[in-house]
Amino acid sequence: MKNIVLLTSLLILTVTESIIAQDTNTNFKKNQFYLEIGGNSLVYSISYERLLSEDFTLRAGFGITPGLIFADGTFIHIPVTVSYLIGGKRSKFETGLGLTYFAGTDVEVFGLDAGDQSLIFLTGIIGYRYTSPGGFVFRIFFTPLYSSDADPYFYPYFGLSFGYAFN
Repeated sequence: MKNIVLLTSLLILTVTESIIAQDTNTNFKKNQFYLEIGGNSLVYSISYERLLSEDFTLRAGFGITPGLIFADGTFIHIPVTVSYLIGGKRSKFETGLGLTYFAGTDVEVFGLDAGDQSLIFLTGIIGYRYTSPGGFVFRIFFTPLYSSDADPYFYPYFGLSFGYAFN
């Protein structure tokens, strides 16, 4: 699992570094802020995404879920992803990779015993993204999750995002 996390991190850094080195076009809104439900964030997250070009994005999010909602304990989830976008100016196919850090207190989810737990999920993204001329962002996507420390190892998740794009 450590090798997978290291390779994914290196891939994200390499892609990000090569994109930043390119001269970017400013005819698109570079920043997006949105609420993600499900998906890479497991339950929900507030996410910030930076479009490094019209085709590549880098995103980070944060969510905290109190024990009363989905599990017996409280847990946090921090997704970090890089995506490649294919398509027109408004509608795009999205594919990407990332990691989600999960930490919980007295949690009995993902096959973990109760107590303070943390693990990292390797995540993927396959989906659709729409950005309106006014800046509204809508995403719907399939996000498989994998962790060799979880039971079972693989979780087929889906997600929705609603947000706003700005410069």
